Order: sequence, then structure tokens, then C-alpha cells
Amino acid sequence: MLDIPHNTRLFLWFRLLFNCRFYYPVYAILFLDFGLSMTQFAALNLAWALSIVLLEVPSGAMADVLGRRRLVVFAAMLMVVEMVIFASMPVGGPWVFWVFLFNRVISGAAEAFASGADEALAYDSIEPDKRTQVWPMVMGKLSRWMALGFIFISLVGAFVYDANSMNRVLSLIGLDSLVLSKITTVKFPIYLCVLTALACLAVTLQMKELPREESPQKFAQSIRQAWRNILSAGGWIWRTREPFLLLTLSFFLDSIVRLFYTVASNYYRYIGIAEASFGIISVAGSLVAFFSTSWMEWLIKRRSASFNFGMVIVMISWGLMVLAHPIAGWWGVLMLAPLLLSMRFFQFFLSHYLNEVTDSAHRATVLSFKGLTSNLVYGTLTMLFGWQTAWLSGHMHLGNDNLEVFAKALTWWPWYFAGTMVVYLGMRVARSKT
Repeated sequence: MLDIPHNTRLFLWFRLLFNCRFYYPVYAILFLDFGLSMTQFAALNLAWALSIVLLEVPSGAMADVLGRRRLVVFAAMLMVVEMVIFASMPVGGPWVFWVFLFNRVISGAAEAFASGADEALAYDSIEPDKRTQVWPMVMGKLSRWMALGFIFISLVGAFVYDANSMNRVLSLIGLDSLVLSKITTVKFPIYLCVLTALACLAVTLQMKELPREESPQKFAQSIRQAWRNILSAGGWIWRTREPFLLLTLSFFLDSIVRLFYTVASNYYRYIGIAEASFGIISVAGSLVAFFSTSWMEWLIKRRSASFNFGMVIVMISWGLMVLAHPIAGWWGVLMLAPLLLSMRFFQFFLSHYLNEVTDSAHRATVLSFKGLTSNLVYGTLTMLFGWQTAWLSGHMHLGNDNLEVFAKALTWWPWYFAGTMVVYLGMRVARSKT
């Protein structure tokens, strides 16, 4: 049995605590219940993505120069600030959008500082001759942990968000006189996230920086070296076929699936699923992901990258067709299973293949380029979705948040995805000739 180094074990805990957030099962409706419109919701997601884009690659380059641990610790500190602001903001009122905007910028900065640095620290902590064996095992373990984590946060987050569910609990324990309103329970998942943020910070403080061959540099020298790393890594990605195609495919696939995750709770409302059941959907998806991790590992070992990514493309295509032709009730959720699982498969494959072709000296920078491109396209797509719903609302003469407008917008998604895949295939053919 291969040993997992100290930093790599802590990386598992960091990813779990940083990404498993109790408000995820009710993400879209949480923002809407705070008093925001769908257009404002889209604008906030764009601001979040842009803050990542502006900081992603510089932070990854600084991680390669100043040390990965420092960036990961700073990301955890920003997560604590983000959650405290989130928990303190008012529900409704004239300032809610601007407080949310500040919160989203802090959240994006935390994502940027963590992205690349955490994975680079964990990967480089493994002995070089053992990385090809240990890293798939680590990613498999992470996938299982994340699945279990999402099961827990989905059940708890959706339950505490629902005022009726919480009031039934109070009644069962004899506190009938205490009745919670929706305006109170809307923040319960956020309060729980404050606790996980503090635990995440505690984990990062236990990480150890790896020794580096270079001697310590002054801050100004570090900045110059970081920008040289950015230019070097960017040039290498552009010139080298494998990382270029991997990153191109990454932002095309990642953005459309993440957009669905962002608005999934609104879709469940449209097909008639009760809010308290949103957690059950996430649990079911996480259980399937947990048991499919061994299959992911088998595919890495036995099948080619083209086969594996092709399978993910088929899964996404199927899911987008289901969204364009909604089926009411639980059958509609079941038909979405491939789309719900596609992100886990894709991220598992991408981590393996991109780390495999990237050298250690520029690993955090290259991984940050992955985050930058994915978030840039995701932010742009989210804003386009906001404009699309606003345009459809005007032409359909319905309210901006009307579910019929939302459903009509989903019919455009398969056509968009088909177009991106044509572009990707064109790039693949062009790169095969160079």
C-alpha cells in the first residue's frame, strides 16, 4: 500500500472543507430569496468569475515563487472573511446587491489563491517516482470524500434552509412556541459554512512548505519572477499541443456544467420538486459518484484520454437535451443523472492528464491558467444567460424571474454546446498539423 504524504492528506481535508458548502443545494434560490433578481444573480456570478480571472494566474505564479503553502493559507483566511460577510448581510433592502457584490469578489479571490497552489503543493509532496501511482489514488480518495461530504451538506443544508422542516423539529422537541420564519432560516446554511471555514483555516496552518532549490528573493524580485513564470507558462501552453487542447476542452465543458449547477435549484422548482427535497437529489448524485470512483480509476488505467473525454461529452450532451425538453417530477431528475455526474468524471480525468504533462517548476502557474480560462468563460456565459433571460422576459411579456422564461432559455443550451464542440474539433485538427 502506497503512503500518502502529510501535505497530500491535508490537501484532501482542505478541498473537502473549502468546497463542500451547506448552501450549495439551494444556491440559486438562496440569492433570489435574499431579494435579488435573476439578472442581478447572473451579474454577481460574473463578478465572482472576473475576480478569479484577474487574480488566478498571478496568484499561481506567486505560489511557484513565494511558496504554495502561503497562498493556500491566505485562501482559507479569505474564506473566513467571505462567510462572515455572508452571514452578516441583511435579507432584502437597498444595499443587498452591493454587499453581495463585495462578498462575491472576496469569494473569487479565495478561489484564485487556492486554485493551482493547493494541488501543486499536494502533487509535489509525492516522491517523483511514485506520482503516477499515488496521484490517481489520491484523486480517487478525494472523489469519495467529496461525494460523502456533499451527501452530508446537501441533507443538512436543504433541511435547515426550509422553515417548515425546522419548525417541525422544534415542535418535536417541545418548543412549539418558537416559530422560525423564512427570513431567519435562509441564513442557517451560511452559519454552518462559517464553522467549516474556520476548520479549513486550521487545516492549512498545519501544511508544510516544500524546500526549494532557489534562494529566498526580495518581494520585488519575486514579483518580477512571477510575471516571467506567467509568460513562460503561457507560451509553453500555447506551443504545446497536449496542454493547449486540455485547457481548451476544460473551459468549454466546465462552463456549461457549472452554469447548470448554478441554476439547478431553480430548474428543480420548475419541474415541481419541493425545496426540502433538493438535498435528496444532491445525496443521490453523491452516492452514485462515490461508487463510480473506482470506475474512473479503471478508465484512467485502461482507456485513452480521447475515449474518457468523449464519454464526458456524451454525458453532457444528453443532459442538455433533457434540460431543453423538461420532464416533470422525479423522472426529470433521474434523466439528468449523466449531467450531474459529468463534472466529477471530467475533473478527475483533467487533473490526471494535465499534471502528467506539466513540469513541477510551473505546475501551479499552469493549473492557474486552467482556472483562469474556465472562470473567464463561465463568467461570460453566466452574464450572457442573464441577458438572455432579460431579453426573453421582454419578448414574452413575463416577469424577469418567471420560470417560463427560465425554461425557454434552457432550450438554447444544446445549440451553444454543439457550437463549442465544433470549435474544439477544429482546434484539434489544426493542432494535429503543427
